[in-house]
Parts: sequence; structure tokens; C-alpha cells
Amino acid sequence: MSQQWMGGAKIPGVRGPSTSRYVALVAALTALFTAYGYVSSVELRPLTHSVDLFFLLPAFFAILVSLTGKKWGGTILATIIGLIFLGTPSAGSNFSPHITASVIVNGLVFDLYLQRSGGSLLDPSRKHLVVAGTLGNLAMAPTGLLILQAVFEISVLGPSPTATWAIALVGDTLVGAAGAFFGTLVVERVKGLQARRVLEAESAVRVRV
Repeated sequence: MSQQWMGGAKIPGVRGPSTSRYVALVAALTALFTAYGYVSSVELRPLTHSVDLFFLLPAFFAILVSLTGKKWGGTILATIIGLIFLGTPSAGSNFSPHITASVIVNGLVFDLYLQRSGGSLLDPSRKHLVVAGTLGNLAMAPTGLLILQAVFEISVLGPSPTATWAIALVGDTLVGAAGAFFGTLVVERVKGLQARRVLEAESAVRVRV
């Protein structure tokens, strides 16, 4: 038997998970991010300033793409999350287009880099995933800030807009790299568990035979 499956991900030679498993993973990651994002935005924002969310985004993109090998996985996940957070209270308004746009741009840049980096989407390298996460967050920062300034008053950036831009560009970029790296660690752990289960199943079959 040339193809072996375990938990929706392929262990060498498999084309990719079924559509239903892909949709289930997208739904699970969306639910996790939305639930945590709500708590973070309401309870933790004074402490984290959303840095934790900027960390989770590239981590979730890396997990989704690595475990499915699907094109535009990051963009799809980002679009769903961005639309959900469109009504998140921010800058004195219940309308947050800067959040939606920045998240979608993040996922789009993440996907575009992976597709043009020359690596395989079925098994992207840690280096490619980390670079993708870095570039995605780097693109996210100016997108969000530009729309924030265009839609709301520039005062929302605080007394020093220049400092806000500098902190966002440098901080978000570094957090993106860290998040994507964390995502690769999660993927390695998941794939390791899946491979072990397959080997245990094969051993059990041989014993029975």
C-alpha cells in the first residue's frame, strides 16, 4: 500500500489530506484564534498590546500549510479571521478595517513567499516558513497603520506616530519570525506523533499476521 494516512496528514508519499480534514483544521484554528483573540483584546490588551496575536498568526499559518500542503491556506485562514474581527472595537469605533486588511495581507504575503521560494508546499522547510512569517508580519504592520491613519484620526497612534511606526515595523517583524518558528515546532511534534502511530499500527498488523 503506497499511501498511509494518520490524523489527516500524510506520512511520505501522500498527496495531502482530504478536503473535509482540511476544512476541519481551518475551522479549528479559526475557532482557537477567535476565542483567544477575544480574551486577548478585552482582558490582556493593556499588557500585550496584541503582540500575542501577531505571534499566533504566523504560527497558525505555518501549522496549516505544513499539515495540509494546500495553496493559499494562510490567505484563506487570514480572510476568515479578518472578517470575524472586522467588528472588533478599536480606536473608539466598532469598525476595524485596519485589522481585517492587515491580517489578510499577512496571510497573502506568507503564501506568496512560500509559493515562489522554490520549496515544496507538501514539506516546506523551517527556513522558508520562518522567512514567510517574517515577511507576512512585516507587510502587516504598515498596512494596518496606514489604514488606521486614513480611517481614524492620526492621534490614535499616540503622541509619537514615528515611534509607533518604528516599534510596529521592528517588533511585529521579529514576532512574526518567532511565531512561525514556534509553528514549525508544533508541526514537527504532530508529525512525529503521527509517524509513531503509523509504525505502531503496522507493527500490530504484522503481529496479527
